[in-house]
Amino acid sequence: MSGIKIGIGFGLWRLGMPSPATIGDYAERAEAVGIDSIWLSDHIVSRIPDLDINCVMAMFAARTKKIKMGPSVLTLPARDPVQVAKTYATLDYITGSCNRVIMAVGLGSDPRDSIACGINPDERAKRMEEGVQVMRKLWAGPNVTHEGRFYKFSDVTIEPRPAKGSLDVWIGGNSDLAIKRTARYGDGWFPSFVTPQDFQSGLAKLMEYGRQYGREMNPREAGVLIFTHISDNKARAQEITQQFFKGFALPAESMPARCAIGSAQDCIDKIRSYIDAGCSKFVLWPIVPPEDLVSQIETYGRDLVPQFS
Repeated sequence: MSGIKIGIGFGLWRLGMPSPATIGDYAERAEAVGIDSIWLSDHIVSRIPDLDINCVMAMFAARTKKIKMGPSVLTLPARDPVQVAKTYATLDYITGSCNRVIMAVGLGSDPRDSIACGINPDERAKRMEEGVQVMRKLWAGPNVTHEGRFYKFSDVTIEPRPAKGSLDVWIGGNSDLAIKRTARYGDGWFPSFVTPQDFQSGLAKLMEYGRQYGREMNPREAGVLIFTHISDNKARAQEITQQFFKGFALPAESMPARCAIGSAQDCIDKIRSYIDAGCSKFVLWPIVPPEDLVSQIETYGRDLVPQFS
């Protein structure tokens, strides 16, 4: 199966925080086994131990040479887009300006992230749209002036800017409104926790909304995040995943249809069901204790990646 991209997730430490050494090893082994990209979960207000993803991406940039990376997804409304544009232009530069940095943004899964930063959560959607405009302007050229509803500045230059100009901006979210946002101003669609049928339906909506907004959407610029655990020990896999899903936003009984859990063949079959639904990009999010993170990624590289490369 050509053209299928397998990335991995990083974060959501419900089973424990990995050590700094493990974090570095995680990125290095992912690159070594052929993983395409790493996507980092972004939260500002901690519910569980968490890390600033921009610091971690700088670490990944220092430890790797070619693997792509980006947020999954960045809570843009809670942040000043001028500062975000500067940060991600810098990440593009220190990763070698080889198109390794991808931007993905969303409203944020918890309004408390915006509230803690002094932002009215009811303004998140409009702030995100204007924030994307601001970043693209600043990445595209010097001496930028912007007069918007939320952001106003004159003669601002970011240097160095991303080598390719504006970074691609993917839009996260599963709702009809999120799909419309992608069709209006996104470069790609990035849903999480959807079934293959949900993805297929959402992709059809994306194509239709694109036509309505006068934009030609590329169906290959859409990917899905899937919680993944490969193990032949079914009892152990069930124990770990049940612990992970405890207190999760979606009911635990609804998660198996949205995950790839089981033997390597079970997970291959689940990925193929998404491919049949039109998906070509995957973020496999390992559900394992921190001491098993690196070995799980090596399993992905050994048992999954060769099936789709």
